[in-house]
Amino acid sequence: MTHRSPDAPTRLLAAALEEFGAHGRAGARTDQIARRAGVNKQLIHYYYRTKQGLYSATVAHAAEAAAGALGALPLVGLTAVERLRRLVRGQFDFLRTHPRHTAILLAADGEGRWADVAVKPVADLLRDGQATGFFRDDIEPEVHARLALLLALGYFAARPVSAGWGAAEQWRDRAAELVVRGCTW
Repeated sequence: MTHRSPDAPTRLLAAALEEFGAHGRAGARTDQIARRAGVNKQLIHYYYRTKQGLYSATVAHAAEAAAGALGALPLVGLTAVERLRRLVRGQFDFLRTHPRHTAILLAADGEGRWADVAVKPVADLLRDGQATGFFRDDIEPEVHARLALLLALGYFAARPVSAGWGAAEQWRDRAAELVVRGCTW
């Protein structure tokens, strides 16, 4: 097993993402996380104090990854409305292509303010778009950004409801259109 190294926290988070995503908070085992990360179990306690501390850090990591993916989307040259549509679709696409992140975020009840991080790119765009007249001034950017995230998460959380709607892309596009129509004049 590797002792403390500069990348140990990163490896622990990656291993925790896999374990918590596959087995949930209660089912994941810290010895398996340590083994997967190639470190000894004591390093979990050194960096995160408890299993709960590691779980909280993993939830925050998943939310930051979701927000980071939105920040990496090519938005230059698009109108505010096109940027909003792309961000909402991008949110869904991230969740679809990162099932462990999605599982952790869906189960993260009471885990800090992770949604604040995940919705920030959409909320910021809505706020900026309001200031320039692209979006309605009677909406609350933070609320609509959270609704957009809920629409994306809802597809994965309520499979029986979303199953009859066709391909995932159809849900994504309908959700994006619903958000855009709710925010534009």
